[in-house]
Amino acid sequence: MSGADVFTMDPDEVHKSVEILFEVEAEVDSQTTTLIDSTADLAQQLTESDTALGSALAEAAEWWRVQRASGFTGLCGNTGEYLAVCAEEAVEVDDYAAGDFASLADHDRYPGRANENASSRPDW
Repeated sequence: MSGADVFTMDPDEVHKSVEILFEVEAEVDSQTTTLIDSTADLAQQLTESDTALGSALAEAAEWWRVQRASGFTGLCGNTGEYLAVCAEEAVEVDDYAAGDFASLADHDRYPGRANENASSRPDW
């Protein structure tokens, strides 16, 4: 297969990447929990001191945890799970799949990728 070696990935290497993604997910979750717990203590102290900043700080910390950190860790975890399955089940990206990418991918989203591996595309 012309150009297939451009795409072939050793499943063990993919699994190593998955492990890293899961480690990042766990570390961000751990750091976020520590930060939110510390912020909650400070927000409680400020609230007990009758300052408006206390409730605002608690609300901001919760928003950050739910909207920012959880979204990021979710993406890491979901991507890791997807790649782990692909490492075991997916066919290697070969001429056929490279051709599919060339015809199906949104090249506005992936600028410059249309010609990245042109030699492996059956239509080139």
